[in-house]
Order: sequence, then C-alpha cells, then structure tokens
Amino acid sequence: MVPGMFIITVYLLFSMLLVLWLDTTRYIIPNWLSGSLLALYPIALLLARHPVDWQLALAGMFFVLAIGYFIFSRRWMGGGDIKLITVASLWVGWQNLVEYLFDVTLLGGALSVALLFGRKWGAPYLQRDGKPLPRILRNGEPVPYGIAIAVGFLIMVWLGKIPAIR
Repeated sequence: MVPGMFIITVYLLFSMLLVLWLDTTRYIIPNWLSGSLLALYPIALLLARHPVDWQLALAGMFFVLAIGYFIFSRRWMGGGDIKLITVASLWVGWQNLVEYLFDVTLLGGALSVALLFGRKWGAPYLQRDGKPLPRILRNGEPVPYGIAIAVGFLIMVWLGKIPAIR
C-alpha cells in the first residue's frame, strides 16, 4: 500500500470512530468532518492503485443527497447524518451503494430497537445513583443515526469494498 493511501485509510477509520463518539455523546457530526472526507476523496483517487469509477460514485452520492434532502425535510434524520451518509456513499461507490445502504438500514433498525428497550428498561437501573442519564438513554431523544452510518462504513472498509483504497 502506498504510504499516502495508508494515511488516508487511517484517517477514514479514525473519522468514523470519531463520529461514533460524537454522535453518541453529543448528537453532533461536525461539518468539518464530513467536509474533510469529501475533500480527501480526490486525493485518494490520485493515489489509488486501480482505476476508480468516480463518475458513477458521484452519481450515487447525488442520488443519496436527493433522497437525504427529502428525509431531512421530513425531519426523519438530522442534517449531520445526511451529510455523512452522502459523503460515505461517494467513498463506497455505485457498485457497493445498495449493500452499504442496506447495512446502514439494518444497523439503524437494530440501534433503534436497542435504544427503545434500553430507554424503557435499562435506563431506570442506571439512574439510581441520582446522576442524570446520558442523552442517548433519555426518552424522547432522537436516534443518533450517525452510529449506524459510521459502523456500516467501517464494515465496508473491513470487507475491502471502498474502491479508492483497495
């Protein structure tokens, strides 16, 4: 692996781990994080060992952005989540996009069910010491969907399905 590509891969991994931390603890995915992933993509294309169909990847990204805009307008997901999944879709590429979105959907559903049960039955046991519950365990709070987006992306990296870093 080219040293520059190794650095890009490590950055992708740590970025998604940072998303996991920030979305779990603060319910935020910073714009600079999604922006840096977008800005890094052309550099990865230049360093890629194999040709990458970036035009189709870009089409997939805009497809996800269009659907994401609709989802955001209905307030079903937050703006940070939409920006992250849009940029992640660019990295995943057209050929892996359906699998990635399917994984994110399954992970998001599992997260939603886990939070539903955790908030209903687990939270009362954690609140016994008088300290306030973490936001993620409070009833009525939204699901931090960035967790599913990041884990889905990490799975794609693990499976070697990110064309620019193969």
